[in-house]
Amino acid sequence: MNVLIRRIFKLKMILFLCIVALVSILSALPLPAQQLAKMHLVGKPQKSVTEIVAVRDANGRYCAAIQVISDMDGFRYDSYNGVVKVDDQPGQDMVYLQPDERVLEIFKSGYKPLKLILSEIGIQLRPKEVWKIEIKGEAKSADILPVSILIKPEGARVFIDGKDLGSGPTFQLARGRHRVRIVKSDYETLEQTINVDERNVLFNFTLKEKEDVGVQIETTPAGAKVFIDGLQFGETPVSGFYPQGSYAIKIEKQGYVSVEETIQVAPPVTRKSYRLQENVGYLTVNTAAKATVYLNGKVITGHKNIELAPMLARIKVTLPKAETLEKRVTIKRNDRVTVDLYPQVPTGTIQVAVTPFDAKIELKGDAGEYFTSQGMKIFKDIPIGRYQLNAGQAGYREHKETLNLTAGAMISKNLKLDKLTAARTATADGNMVVVEGGTFQMGSTEGYDDQKPVHTIIVNSFYMSMYEVTVAEFKRFIEATGYRTDADKYGVNWKCDVSGSERPVSDYNHPVIHVSWNDAVAYCKWAGGRLPTEAEWEYAIRGGNKSRGYNYSGSNKPGEVAWYDDNSGRKTHAVGQKKPNELGLYDMSGNVWEWCSDWYDSGYYKNTPRNNPSGPDSGGSRVVRGGSWFNNGSNTRVANRDYNDPTSTDSDYGFRIVRTF
Repeated sequence: MNVLIRRIFKLKMILFLCIVALVSILSALPLPAQQLAKMHLVGKPQKSVTEIVAVRDANGRYCAAIQVISDMDGFRYDSYNGVVKVDDQPGQDMVYLQPDERVLEIFKSGYKPLKLILSEIGIQLRPKEVWKIEIKGEAKSADILPVSILIKPEGARVFIDGKDLGSGPTFQLARGRHRVRIVKSDYETLEQTINVDERNVLFNFTLKEKEDVGVQIETTPAGAKVFIDGLQFGETPVSGFYPQGSYAIKIEKQGYVSVEETIQVAPPVTRKSYRLQENVGYLTVNTAAKATVYLNGKVITGHKNIELAPMLARIKVTLPKAETLEKRVTIKRNDRVTVDLYPQVPTGTIQVAVTPFDAKIELKGDAGEYFTSQGMKIFKDIPIGRYQLNAGQAGYREHKETLNLTAGAMISKNLKLDKLTAARTATADGNMVVVEGGTFQMGSTEGYDDQKPVHTIIVNSFYMSMYEVTVAEFKRFIEATGYRTDADKYGVNWKCDVSGSERPVSDYNHPVIHVSWNDAVAYCKWAGGRLPTEAEWEYAIRGGNKSRGYNYSGSNKPGEVAWYDDNSGRKTHAVGQKKPNELGLYDMSGNVWEWCSDWYDSGYYKNTPRNNPSGPDSGGSRVVRGGSWFNNGSNTRVANRDYNDPTSTDSDYGFRIVRTF
């Protein structure tokens, strides 16, 4: 019996030890994956700007650190290179890592390990730097409760613990405290903390409808543009209504520092006042009166107290015949910068004595310089360059020559003008007409503004060619001089008709076309004449002192005196085929536009000199008058004006020549 009892006891002990061993083995095994809760990263990692790591690794290098913040404890950590050190504190562990570490693994009993690839979550470790992360764990299934959140009105979005969980109304939440935020357009956002347990699983919320709030904004100075949340609100002082909330506001005014900040729109009224700070400096450029000033590559006209935003300003000053001057200056807010740039033009002297003693002397420079006198004159310290010297008086042959003035030189001329014979004065080579000087009303009350206002002009006597210069006449000039026209480079020349085909010899009595202003001037110089001024040309087309007040050159009917689009057949015609005007001049209306010597200025008539005006001192285009075979009849009126580039070689451009008494 005793033996049996001992055997039974021995078997029980063996069974107990087996059970203990089995429990020990099972407890050491990990739980199945589906039974382990997950840990996850909350939000984005943040780099600390106040904390510095003083811990070094085994090699003496400063470590980096990751501070792990969580409402859980009992974490263990590992990494590829091994964790250097862990400071375990309630709610936040400081994990020290080598600065070239790429991975951090976090372990906690009952949870799946969390493996963080640092570069993928935005962490770039560097020595001494601290990064902060927040870790949360999923609630275990036993701790999850179905929670109903009922909201009026319906359709709001529910955010719980920062996560957008949609509009519900039922949510699976863990026991404990949760932060609820409810958002719906046009309603005030509701934020509240709820405590979930078996007795608290139903929550009711009612949203309050937003009311727009009055907003009043003013600035000193006024006139600034206001933008709220990227939308233009108005120009100060401005008032209006805007939904409650926090918005970005921007205030802009030219020449002032922009204001950018956040505005809280809240009842009952939001009032804001801003004093704007000027954001300009001032630049003054002192230079010669006729100099051209460039600021950052663009021509400027006003040179005093130029308002500029802060910048590096590039200033360039040019003056014909002078060396270009350049300077860079920094303009800061409230600066007043003055720059002196005076180009120095080399000069020389031209002295002219003339007989008869009261003859008119003119010097016209290649850069627009103009000097004149009645009788002998010393033109002292004038800019260097090429000058056209003209000396003339009624009844005498005009003297013309070109002078080349160099720096420091003196050119002396003693001129004696030849008296013209009676026959010469009357016929002027047989194809020129005497246009006796007089007074007339230039311009028109009709047509374009550049023909206005009507103004009184006095012109001296001159000779004008009866016809427009013909192809045959221009041919003699080319053969005598070998001159190359502006149109030659385009393969179209003075021998061509309007289509660009070379004319037959039978057309050589047509007006020459495809000639530029430069070509016309060259011909006139060779022929001992010049182009008419615009005033001389209009005086002549009106009939001079024999004018009968016609609208066209010698008639009120354009078909009697002009070739234009209605009768030209879209081509030029031989000169002298239509009726002449009161002075015996042909084709001044129609056939071809005729170059004048003047620069074109649409406002010149408002400031025209009364006696013998010769046009503006400079410009970009030269005047043409009279209309052509291509234009309608209104373009052939006596007052009509047009203009073109001096190098233009159109198929309806020609000219006629004048000579001075």
